[in-house]
Amino acid sequence: MDNKEREKKVLFSSRQLTDYREFVSESIHKLGPWWIERINWIKSDLGKGRDAFCCLLDNLRTGRWKPDRNFWKSPYLITAVITGMVLVGSNLYLQKNQLACAAYYNGQRIAVVASQQEAEKVLASFEQKLEEAIGQDVFLDESVQFKMCMVPRSEVKPADYYETILKQLPWTADGVELCIDDQPIVVLASQEVGEELLERYQNAIIPDENKETIESVRFEGKITFRNKQVAVEEIVPLSDALQLLLGGGLKEKSYTVQEGDTLWDIAAKHNLQVDELLQANAHLTAENLKPGQEIKLIAFEPLLKVVITSNLVTNEVLPYETKTKYDSNLDSGKTKVVQEGKNGEARVVYRIVRENSRIVKKQEIERTVVKKPEAKVVAKGTRTMLASRGSSGGSGGGTLRWPVGGVITSRYGYRGSGFHTGLDIGANHGAAVGAAASGRVTSAGWYGNYGYMVTIDHGGGLVTRYAHLSQINVSSGQSVSSGQIIGRVGSTGRATGPHLHFEVLVNGSQRNPLNYLR
Repeated sequence: MDNKEREKKVLFSSRQLTDYREFVSESIHKLGPWWIERINWIKSDLGKGRDAFCCLLDNLRTGRWKPDRNFWKSPYLITAVITGMVLVGSNLYLQKNQLACAAYYNGQRIAVVASQQEAEKVLASFEQKLEEAIGQDVFLDESVQFKMCMVPRSEVKPADYYETILKQLPWTADGVELCIDDQPIVVLASQEVGEELLERYQNAIIPDENKETIESVRFEGKITFRNKQVAVEEIVPLSDALQLLLGGGLKEKSYTVQEGDTLWDIAAKHNLQVDELLQANAHLTAENLKPGQEIKLIAFEPLLKVVITSNLVTNEVLPYETKTKYDSNLDSGKTKVVQEGKNGEARVVYRIVRENSRIVKKQEIERTVVKKPEAKVVAKGTRTMLASRGSSGGSGGGTLRWPVGGVITSRYGYRGSGFHTGLDIGANHGAAVGAAASGRVTSAGWYGNYGYMVTIDHGGGLVTRYAHLSQINVSSGQSVSSGQIIGRVGSTGRATGPHLHFEVLVNGSQRNPLNYLR
């Protein structure tokens, strides 16, 4: 046989070997668990075969065994060599690869795990946890498919990785939209959850029934539930949905400036701070505010309004009047109490209408006088015309009228938290506050811990302050008469409840208001 024929035969044998190896590799990909057990059995004996083959080669190399001429042409030798090569190649292949289970979704391979049993177990467990979290069955547009495959060992992932991939799939569920006037507000798991949400929201807003008698409770607007298949992440848990309703949302609206409006008036009227008003209107200042001007108001408003009508029964103090009797035997400016006054008491019934926690209407429907007030009688000297208000001694002879009727809850002077610079008069929220004497308003607005405050200069060095107001009815520079309503009792600023903080200053120094009130 010449060299060309030998080359052809060797080339043909190499091609046969390549085709055979590819066939074996492809067949291994399709093997099931039963055949894998047998491959493992074959692998266990490959070591022995390798040792025997190496021993043969060593004997040939050292000359300890010399085959005859026909030995190299033996078909048994060729078959043995090819079989050895296949077994060695298969061993190397199986050491780097393994039979595993690939999970497919929508035709795309998403993960590879050790076995189909493990893949199905992780999928079932994840689906169960998802359904327990939202209280509804969950779905995928297509089911997850599993296929056995031979892959590199590095591609086989643990169960927690597979679960992470499952979280990214487009899971859906049958949800319910809570709509107000056909506008969707929040997506919930079911209508039952929605009804429980409305009940909890209503109970969180209703005032204390020990103090008020509830007449009616209703939701403002048309409430409907709309079934809809939604992504699982769109469904809001009950507790989060309740916080969403209680917190409300930002809403922008416009306001037309009225004659006499100030920034403080507009802010107070819409439950805003002046800073918030200025932030929403970049070029707005107190100086360029004009009637007819359109400004923006941005504030939190409830997503769902609850209208509550209730009756409030309260006992109110009827402040006594102070009657003055002129006495020519007393010097002008001198006074003498002839009869001490006594406050009366009235039982008052109010009908209150709230939108959520904000009072929009308060109407007095019944008033019964339990105890009539007794007037205080004061004799006032007329011997001279000298005025005593603003005197350096700190006693104005009772020349100021009480700005509001009520109970003194904190007096002027030292108390536990420090020195109290004024007189606190407890009164109902919204009670009218009158000027203690005629004068000119020097300031009216927000003053930190004082809240909304009005300051009046009465001349002669006498100044009065009225703090924690809920509403201001005058503006800076305005002249007021004695008793004119300048605001309403509130609890703005640093205050624990509705009351009026009243201060008296003489020549810039704070004085005890009780020395000046008549």
